[in-house]
Amino acid sequence: MSVDAAETRTKASRIINNTSLNLRSKHVALWNFVLTNEITRGTQFLNAQPGGQTYVVLGHNQEVIRCGARGGERWHAYMNAMYGVPSFESFGRWCYESLRAHASQYGLKAELRRFSAFDQATRTTYVSSYNGRMWKLDGDAGISEESIGEDGIFFADDDGGVACDVEIANHGLLIDRLTNMNFTPMGLGGATPEQQRMAFTVWMFALAFPDLMPTKPLLLIEGAPASGKTTAPTLLQFVLQGQKKPMQLQRNKEDDFGVVLLHSSPIALFDNTDAYIDWVPDAVCAYATGAKWKRRKLYTDDESLEIRPHAFICVASKNPASFRREDTADRCIVLRLERRTSFRRPERLEQEILADRPTLLGEYLWYVNRIVAEMRSTAVEFAELDETHRMADFAMLARVIGRVIGWPEDAVDGLMDAITRERDAFINEEDPFMSLLTRWVDYRTNRGVANRGRLMTLQELNSDLLSLAQAAQIDWKHTARSLKQKLQSPHIEREVRVESCIIGNVRMYRLWRVEDPHIQILDGGSTETG
Repeated sequence: MSVDAAETRTKASRIINNTSLNLRSKHVALWNFVLTNEITRGTQFLNAQPGGQTYVVLGHNQEVIRCGARGGERWHAYMNAMYGVPSFESFGRWCYESLRAHASQYGLKAELRRFSAFDQATRTTYVSSYNGRMWKLDGDAGISEESIGEDGIFFADDDGGVACDVEIANHGLLIDRLTNMNFTPMGLGGATPEQQRMAFTVWMFALAFPDLMPTKPLLLIEGAPASGKTTAPTLLQFVLQGQKKPMQLQRNKEDDFGVVLLHSSPIALFDNTDAYIDWVPDAVCAYATGAKWKRRKLYTDDESLEIRPHAFICVASKNPASFRREDTADRCIVLRLERRTSFRRPERLEQEILADRPTLLGEYLWYVNRIVAEMRSTAVEFAELDETHRMADFAMLARVIGRVIGWPEDAVDGLMDAITRERDAFINEEDPFMSLLTRWVDYRTNRGVANRGRLMTLQELNSDLLSLAQAAQIDWKHTARSLKQKLQSPHIEREVRVESCIIGNVRMYRLWRVEDPHIQILDGGSTETG
């Protein structure tokens, strides 16, 4: 026991054993002593936003303790060790409830983060050291390690990360070690192995900039068994946090999804997610577009707290059925791996990564700092740049990273086009709609009338497609209304051109193959070939 702790326990004991005070006065006096002593030692009290959860940051080691159902036992252990007040006594319970009330009323309002935070106003990244401190990356040559709370940034450190002594420098190891994946020679959308490697590299560094991308791209790694689809993201987890955290999505765990994401930063890795789970598409779409979760606050009937995760989702699957819906896949970066022809034990790979973690994590921080510096020097340039891709934030970050790594100027445009093509191919891969639509466009009736450019209503088109589907024994669930939305999907435009006009207050449609001569619809429904 330290001298400081021994003296503190003696003073607390005197208050408890003071016969001139009644029990309530002892409770109040003990709490006032604890509060004054903790403030003197540099302890901070937090009212975490959003939601108002209460935390305490111990002054002597910067440990963050949650004052709730999870974490309360850590405060009781500290009280017993520091003040000699066990939790089963009324003094321990009184101090704990007083702590919660004080933090709720007077605690600093701040958002508790996991792994990383990016301040867009100052263009500074903060990465937790998992030891009560954090790395401050502002683009300067010297990267500083600061105490938690510097610049108002606090880390909960409840996501399982392990501290290590990093060696910050460009060691020339990180990218090759973590992107050594057995990519397919050519993706279904035409993406090359190098483009897939670039996509993984950008996503890997995006983990340090969660606030820069409120619409977080979902990394989907598809591959046969023994293709290494799970190994790649778990090795990245080992570098960043010192442990792997693969999880499985379950059919009856929808209510826990937000909490799982909250404590899974920076990577929420869902492994072997092969069977379709009906709630997943809606939940993933909502999160990818910045959704938050509300839950009832413990010990209350009508108060709620807001859960705002910052994790990036990664899915490793041989059949990602839950992610093929258009609006879900639209947020995906699809990588495809082939089965490896030679194998190494995963345990050996993990041990090698852990052995080299100080240099690998140090190089990751070195790159992040360079990326921050590039952002600061090109902030106006990229802010004024209009992207043609859905994931504009990801494209912007890819351009910054490309300059840091030294990619050719046009490489990112090619990368984003490849990501789009792979996404479209992924949507169409097991969707019979596109094959039926192209068959309909190519179809000629017995009278030799072609469907190309044929003027028709949505009801007529839906009826024709239903007939084709029934002939091919394909389940057809579309209506004229849903067909209209389907025809507006971006992946349709790569193979079929859709044009519409109003004739007699009725909207009419014409369809062509993309490679067909352009037919322009004129007033009154007439056409001309471009």
